[in-house]
Amino acid sequence: MKALVYHGPNDLRLEERATPEPGPGEAVLQVQACGICGTDLRIAAGSHRAYPPGTVRVPGHEIVGTIVALGKNVDLPMGESAFVAPNIGCGQCAQCRAGRVNLCLRPQALGISRDGAFAEFVLLPADLVAQGNVLPISRAADFGAVALVEPLACVLRGSRACNIREGQLVLIMGAGPIGLLHLQVARLARPSAVVVSEPGGERRAQALRWGADHVVDPASEDLAELIAELTGGDGADAIVVAAPSAPAQEQALTLAAPGGHINFFGGLSSGRSSITIDSNLIHYRELIVTGTTASTREDCRDALELVERGAIDTARLISERFPLTFGLDALAAAGSGKSLKVVLEQEVKHVPV
Repeated sequence: MKALVYHGPNDLRLEERATPEPGPGEAVLQVQACGICGTDLRIAAGSHRAYPPGTVRVPGHEIVGTIVALGKNVDLPMGESAFVAPNIGCGQCAQCRAGRVNLCLRPQALGISRDGAFAEFVLLPADLVAQGNVLPISRAADFGAVALVEPLACVLRGSRACNIREGQLVLIMGAGPIGLLHLQVARLARPSAVVVSEPGGERRAQALRWGADHVVDPASEDLAELIAELTGGDGADAIVVAAPSAPAQEQALTLAAPGGHINFFGGLSSGRSSITIDSNLIHYRELIVTGTTASTREDCRDALELVERGAIDTARLISERFPLTFGLDALAAAGSGKSLKVVLEQEVKHVPV
């Protein structure tokens, strides 16, 4: 089979590898689509902690495909399509026992610590299969759209931490793919308005097309003034910092209403993750400041249900689709800043030239 294999910083190679064969408890998925996200770009650049020097591994964790081989004692629908929740917990630590597999003390994940889906086939290990991470989907589904269930699951987890309720004012800081997903999820709660803060002009325009009530350029417009005007001076009820921005995290605390919820969704770069805050804002306004990371199988199930019933349109996020043989071009497109989401697919109608 063909696979796009990481060998070091900025060194991914399209190679021929043996097609995996399932052992007891395992399965093999023929990859139909795999999304490319910021984590994959960090991996490709050599800046992901799970890819230390000397690592040779296949990335790709936004996975959908067809079950083509089963090991002994595996009860999965042979020949059916499935989405794969990539995060695997040890099942023994306190976090796993509490259902927070995303916070496992010994985490594993396809495309992160184990070979992923930048390949024609991917082995689904026994622990992943046993934890129920293989979720059947309709054969008629848009595979690229279903692959984006993984980032949607992460967004859903962050949005739930904000406890968004009907009639509230929501502020989303950042209008990249994650910010736009947060916008879609927030609108499901029927807020009074959703404000999006984003320095990029095209992304502000996209946010308006996706349903934002107001967009602000934080570099040239007064975001605090707008929030005050819309809320009578109270502040935003729910704020999602959907971009890896220290200034945005600091400002979020000043924009929240008393009792407001703030989610630091976008993680900051290692070594540059310290921010300065006025803790009295948290104290006297009784703010609830949260962080969320990754997702659980349950988050993925809920996100898949939203996509399958049409409540969230992930296909709209896809700017470009590439075959695996153009994987390096796909990574370049994903890192260009001009695309929202780029997806590798087994078959595409248009091949870049």
